[in-house]
Amino acid sequence: MKIEKEQISVKFLKIGMYVCKLDRSWLETPFPFQGFYIRSKNEINDLRAFCEYVYIDVEKGKSLASEPEISKPSPLLRKKKTDNKYRGRIKPLVVKHDYYTHTLKPIKKEFGPAQTLMLDLDSAIEETSFNLRVGKGLNIKKTKQIATQVVNSVIRNPNTLVWLTQLKEKGQYVYGHSLRSAVLSAVFGRHLGIKENELEVLVTGVLLADIGKTKLSRKLLNKSEELTAEEKKTFESHVELGVEILAKDNSLDHNILTIAETHHERFDGSGYPYGLVGDEIPAFGQIAGIVDTFDAMTSKKPYGAVYTSSHAMEWLFKQRNKLFSAKLVDEFIQAIGLYPAGSTVELSDGSVGVVLSHNKTKRLKPEVLLVKDAQGKSLEKPKFMDLSKKAVFSNKDRPCIIGALKADALSVDVDELINAFHSRNIVKKLLTAS
Repeated sequence: MKIEKEQISVKFLKIGMYVCKLDRSWLETPFPFQGFYIRSKNEINDLRAFCEYVYIDVEKGKSLASEPEISKPSPLLRKKKTDNKYRGRIKPLVVKHDYYTHTLKPIKKEFGPAQTLMLDLDSAIEETSFNLRVGKGLNIKKTKQIATQVVNSVIRNPNTLVWLTQLKEKGQYVYGHSLRSAVLSAVFGRHLGIKENELEVLVTGVLLADIGKTKLSRKLLNKSEELTAEEKKTFESHVELGVEILAKDNSLDHNILTIAETHHERFDGSGYPYGLVGDEIPAFGQIAGIVDTFDAMTSKKPYGAVYTSSHAMEWLFKQRNKLFSAKLVDEFIQAIGLYPAGSTVELSDGSVGVVLSHNKTKRLKPEVLLVKDAQGKSLEKPKFMDLSKKAVFSNKDRPCIIGALKADALSVDVDELINAFHSRNIVKKLLTAS
């Protein structure tokens, strides 16, 4: 469909207009993505500082009935703007691995609050999606509160919420996917050393990234067969629909819109909607793209195969500097691990367990809850074991992980497993083990 564009002087810009093109390359400006709604006077002032005229999409946003003739910009003014050393640069992501080390708390202390938080998050996300489907507005305040709670929990311990969200396959895929992706983004951002306030923006953006899907039919979203070209086009429109929903709230951080608009862009330019390449994609958009893809690959859904966590990580590694930045893929693997918390794993002695926490120094020897013994028999009660430590009164090494299993290989009730973990016996063992 041809976009109805109008050229307009920046002098006559209004809130509610949709800017689809500038009088210069987007890379020469600080604007984070190609196309956005004007939501505030500050954004108008920013456009006036960098441009003389822009193009607006009159189908998406407001228009002027008649416009004065566009005056040509002063060559001197253009030169001054071009000489601005910050123009054309996206703020680089500075990694600070040691930023959060001092706040780490044992999983045993975070489990209770995290379990309560999970119940609240499940209902809040489903309520938000339902309200949008029936035409009610988006409660941004509530979404921000959810993001803050997720960030606070992950800062205290990066494994607990991951463990719970990976085990719980509750509700519809879209709801669970948003929550799991948001938790993964918080853990990833914590590993990168992103400050708390920015981390909350990242998590909020990931929570809302697929909000445009609430405007698509359930039949399309739940289709198990390959999409037709027309269906694929409709599906991809969820990005634009999501941005339109979010742009209606003037209080929303601009970076949240950026995440929603760019989380399907890919490093090699093969993504959508704009085909951005490399670092044209904002860092938060790249992070959102990685966690979105990883969770989609490792979760049950109406379409596509389900990968184990380690196979998904191997696939991501092969996409370094193809679909995703090599640097960010490497950091993601370090942050989450080949066997993230909640992964079902087989040990070298034949027993089966669920990973409790990711051990960055001994990746094949994390803390686990054993659910099957070496003969494949289900245990009456899960048994806690720290694979990195030798057995009590013995110099014999514990078994190590030899591979991941799909979640359905667990064949135990997840609620029983969580309750068993939270039981007094398990907590007592954790207390003595730490």
